[in-house]
Amino acid sequence: MSTLESAPEDLAGHPAPFVDVVVPVKDDPRLEACIRALLAQDHPADRFRIIVADNGSREPRHDLADLDPRVSVLVEPRPGSYAARNAAVARAHGDVLAFTDSDTLPDPGWISHAVRALQDGAQVVAGRVRVYPRDTARPHPVEAFEVVNAFRQDRTVRQGFAVTANIVVPRDVFDAVGPFNADLPSGGDAEWCGRAVAAGFALTYVDDAVVAHPARESYAEAWKKLCRVQHGRQLRVRAGERPPGELSVKAFYPPVGSILRAARSRELTGVRSRVAYVVGAFYMRYGRAAAAVKYR
Repeated sequence: MSTLESAPEDLAGHPAPFVDVVVPVKDDPRLEACIRALLAQDHPADRFRIIVADNGSREPRHDLADLDPRVSVLVEPRPGSYAARNAAVARAHGDVLAFTDSDTLPDPGWISHAVRALQDGAQVVAGRVRVYPRDTARPHPVEAFEVVNAFRQDRTVRQGFAVTANIVVPRDVFDAVGPFNADLPSGGDAEWCGRAVAAGFALTYVDDAVVAHPARESYAEAWKKLCRVQHGRQLRVRAGERPPGELSVKAFYPPVGSILRAARSRELTGVRSRVAYVVGAFYMRYGRAAAAVKYR
């Protein structure tokens, strides 16, 4: 009998495995809101806990452990969110590991829906990441672009990729794949998922296992992310991996399709947000190309 089938049952009669939720953080004022959303999960309260892995904050939020006995805070001095996640996993003892980020707001059913998918046979759950702007009527171009395109797990799982903002996996599967590559500044989730798929563990998209994630709000934030992603990708290339996204002449084509995409998008409302999306698409296309050139 597997660990997912041997735990006490919840009110619906389904086995309730113990879940360790891993949240890495560095100087993020949104952390407390994330923790409070996690404490409001409808998974049985005695069957999960939250491990906050601080990764160099100026003032680590040890006080968050006072909110609830299920919250613990550790400090990982090695730089990098993947080192922080690995440190939290080393402390975890449950049947399931649930990964999210400090700037997310998990829906109350996030854990329970992901666990149900695991009980139904999923091996690695990639839940939905619902991206939201500050103002739906007046989004910044980067926000409009991310609302439509960022963290689209429904698309990326088919390419063997999911983001650690919303991955839930049995502990024995994680151990079989191994820890995150702590040397990568970005792309450690892609690298880990690649190893998982290569080992025969399928990724499953679960639409109702939802966390909300704020869109980036400026060109500067977008550029910082593009550089981090390309840097991480180049490190993976140097290590012998061939991740998707090779720089080609197509990277410099104008994204004219963004006009039709903006018109059809269900995530955007009003003319202003649709125009912002097109502007954001042009910036992201050429910003990505510039970052790729920088880190070649």
